[in-house]
Amino acid sequence: MIRFLFSLNIVWGIVCLLLYLFEGTDPQKFWIFSIASLIIPVSIILNLLIVFFWLMVHRSYAWLSAVILLVAYPQINKMLSWESESSDVRCRQAASLQLMSFNVFGLRNLKDTSDQTASRNKSQFLAFLRKNDPDVLCVQENNLFADEVISRSELFPYVHYVINHGAAIYSKYPILDQGLIDFGTNTNSCLWADILVQGRRARVYSYHLQSNSITRQVARLRDEEDEETARFSLVKQILYKYRKMSMRRAQQAELINRHVSESPYPCILSGDLNDTPFSYAYKTLAKDRKDSFLECGSGFGSTYVGLLPGLRIDVILADQRKLDFCFHRVLQTSYSDHNPVMTRVYFK
Repeated sequence: MIRFLFSLNIVWGIVCLLLYLFEGTDPQKFWIFSIASLIIPVSIILNLLIVFFWLMVHRSYAWLSAVILLVAYPQINKMLSWESESSDVRCRQAASLQLMSFNVFGLRNLKDTSDQTASRNKSQFLAFLRKNDPDVLCVQENNLFADEVISRSELFPYVHYVINHGAAIYSKYPILDQGLIDFGTNTNSCLWADILVQGRRARVYSYHLQSNSITRQVARLRDEEDEETARFSLVKQILYKYRKMSMRRAQQAELINRHVSESPYPCILSGDLNDTPFSYAYKTLAKDRKDSFLECGSGFGSTYVGLLPGLRIDVILADQRKLDFCFHRVLQTSYSDHNPVMTRVYFK
């Protein structure tokens, strides 16, 4: 029995090595390995449990999963950060920017059947914004209701928001130029704005990549009343949708990357990736850029609190040659199915 279990461990080890090897594969070329972006975190945790299992049952077999964990060190580094806030004096200089990225989910959680409760929710949200006081607020899943609530904070005299495109940029500093990267959809988009920060110009992007649109299927999959055939059909639907949407995200990430590469100014990319740091979309956008979580975050940095909680899908990136981070924090709120990310970035 022990040898049989170790044989299964060997097979699982080969699967893990393939997952790590093909991490970030372009789903437009070979989509099946795009699923690795979801499986890799599970595989790391599972291998850790396997090591503990063998240490208790048969120590001499623990080496295999331990070696796999060592091989997965680059993936673990993307999943878990041990960094801390920087006390670098440059972070306190004038040419720095405190930025918040927040998928507000249309601020639907503020709405209530009672006008009195809804008014109290709005007041609490505005107090939250004023307390954290970002210089720039990058919003995703914005709408007219959310825009009206945010504008009532009177924190941001400069706004770039295109109706029916979801993304928005609110700024305390002057916006000198602005534009839209059109994905061809109303729900997902990317806006950019050139912002003048104490005489220094930076281009800020607020992006919202294609969502997987599998919430309904995942909810039904959890329903124990569904028959086995129905569950299998749901799994097929989920895989089909994930394949289709991951390819869209790949194309959208390439569009953004192309636009950023042509910018004459240092760039900050802030938004909702709708995918994990093991995906092709992340790999494309993070190339030659720093990730605020990896630079200054701690723990797992999870930002999504919806049906599949624990995912870090809201990411802030910056030009590694001209910009740096000295602060990163995920703020716990109940205003959305995402938690906002706050960072401070400074000019080198």
